[in-house]
Amino acid sequence: MSLSVRSIIQPTGLIHGHTEVRFLDETIPVLSQVLALELIERNDHEAVMKHPNTGWKLILHEGGAEVKDKPERNHYGVRVSNNQEVDRAYQYLLGEKEKLGLKKVVKRKDRDGSYSMFFVEPGGNYWEIESYENRHKAGLPEHVAYPWKTKLTEEKLPGCGYVPQAMTHGTMECTHLESSVKFYTQALGLNVITHVPGIRPHDIKHPSTPWYVVSLEVPAKNKHYLTPLQRYTVAVASPSALAAAHSELKERAEEFAVTTIDEIDETPRGQSFLLCDLDCNWWEVAWLRN
Repeated sequence: MSLSVRSIIQPTGLIHGHTEVRFLDETIPVLSQVLALELIERNDHEAVMKHPNTGWKLILHEGGAEVKDKPERNHYGVRVSNNQEVDRAYQYLLGEKEKLGLKKVVKRKDRDGSYSMFFVEPGGNYWEIESYENRHKAGLPEHVAYPWKTKLTEEKLPGCGYVPQAMTHGTMECTHLESSVKFYTQALGLNVITHVPGIRPHDIKHPSTPWYVVSLEVPAKNKHYLTPLQRYTVAVASPSALAAAHSELKERAEEFAVTTIDEIDETPRGQSFLLCDLDCNWWEVAWLRN
């Protein structure tokens, strides 16, 4: 009989995605106008946005004109109800490309039941608008294909021909999936699953919430290395849990091939520390005040 392995971190959630943009004043209106994200907090160089159907928060970090474009394999995604809405989104964004300052608007072929398009917002980040209307091709359960309880109406995004119903996922690159899965599960305490039967598990998520991070395996020569501002946040229950996780991660850093573990910092929201995993992807472990 196999015994479950206790993880270093006992996470209460996968709560934030972070992305680096050039200028908040360029990116915020686009994400609001074409993805229905709502601005809930802003200061000089940072903003917090959220989709009304998703508990996950997106933290935007302003980096200025020198911020580089991120690759397609480091994107965030929203879900619409059907394939026709993806087609409408493509036509709408193609027509509004210059006005919105979009760098790219591209269509992707149906793959494993997923039908989608991508665009690059002015801050240099790819976004995916996706439908799983053909979910039966991939054996995808309905609650995974449609991870919202209340369907938003066209009033939420008038005149576009589509309505993003949830912010569903982020993505990152890894170079050795098996070693990465060990870090995600035994260090971070997250689940690694597959939403598509027959494909190796590579979707990282907390069991209590539907959103997830796709870890895409790529050859080391093709890996893109991003800044700490492009990261995900895992929450813990208390300052003492944060301190214990920090201490054990430092002791076992070599075991998980963790390359960097910063010290615990006080933040406006609570306490946190950053770490860089074996693939040089950045994570934040945080305790947040209520």
